[in-house]
Amino acid sequence: MATEKIRILKIDHEEITSKKTGQKRAMRVLHCFVEQEYQDPESGEVVDGSFVAKTSIFDEKVKVETGEEYLVQYRLGEGYGTDAGRMVPRIVSWMPANKPRPVAKPGAGAGAGA
Repeated sequence: MATEKIRILKIDHEEITSKKTGQKRAMRVLHCFVEQEYQDPESGEVVDGSFVAKTSIFDEKVKVETGEEYLVQYRLGEGYGTDAGRMVPRIVSWMPANKPRPVAKPGAGAGAGA
């Protein structure tokens, strides 16, 4: 699996209808900024390959918020519809990029109780 850092810029809530069953499903469309750098193999220079793109989430258990940054892990899978027969990335986990830091308790620093 590979990991990328993503910032969510906007979340649109949409509903799609299955062509096969006619059932409606809730879907979130995430507008994301993908922060990416890589080294050019010929020149050795570091290149900013960042871009803005969209992805969709159907799973209601995945909790994401606008303006937050996440480290996403993804793997390659087979595409559907117009991507049938092609390799496409599939996000398999979302983890907050900025984990809360522990806060020192009052009086626990150096020289406390002196």
